[in-house]
Amino acid sequence: MNNKKLIDFLPVSKLYFDKKLGLNVSYRYVEENEKLPILFLHGFNGNSKSWAHQFKYFKNKRSVIAIDFPGFGNSTALDTDMKTIADMFIRLLKKLNISRFQIVGHSMGGMLAQVMAINYEKLVNKLILSCTHNGFAISKEKPLGIDYVKRIEQRKKLTNQEFGKIRVSKMLSKSNIINKETFKFLTSISEEITVGAISAGGMAMQTLDTSKNLQNLSTDCLIITASQDIIVSEQQKIALRNSLPKAITKEILNVGHAPYCEDPESFNILLKDFL
Repeated sequence: MNNKKLIDFLPVSKLYFDKKLGLNVSYRYVEENEKLPILFLHGFNGNSKSWAHQFKYFKNKRSVIAIDFPGFGNSTALDTDMKTIADMFIRLLKKLNISRFQIVGHSMGGMLAQVMAINYEKLVNKLILSCTHNGFAISKEKPLGIDYVKRIEQRKKLTNQEFGKIRVSKMLSKSNIINKETFKFLTSISEEITVGAISAGGMAMQTLDTSKNLQNLSTDCLIITASQDIIVSEQQKIALRNSLPKAITKEILNVGHAPYCEDPESFNILLKDFL
């Protein structure tokens, strides 16, 4: 399937103005009557477009909403913590009359998903965490990490396509043979990343630490890992599993840090069976 046809399965991006913070949040939403919505939260190299395969798979089956993290898509950039972002997303969901939902969070989105589940447990029916961890637990007083600063400088120097290709290449295992159309699709999304997005995402991730807050979470949880993930370390995977001792863990083989797109069939089946 080429990019154009896959993109066609995405609903139009819409804007929600959050009065409390005075900024816009972009999202994509397909509503199916009387169907519990699935909330998709994208990673640091993505945006709401990342979930095109999932919008396609759940078409006419489930309500699906994908929200853009601050600075990504058409969402206003904001350097803040995950809790503030979670609160803002909850206000958007309430505006759409979504009072209960299931979450699929990938990487950075998985970190945000943890915070939403911790703070709004009664609203979250089930939780799926894909290729993610507990956060970097760096003090809020610390400046933006050097890796993020270097990425910002890279973003300023390179063309959109050059930056997109580098970001995608760095999140996929070198031993993984990825379909050219898949690489092109992921690149087309990563090339939209802005300086504001890098700063917002980086600051939120580096100050996060959910390791002590997940132990008592009663929400049913599935952890999805990828056998060739070069972003999330084995130590980080173990730490997350230890934080969620009751969670089910499933590994998708022969994929890197984007299993939702590298092997959407396996990824979607895991979602369907668990949700």
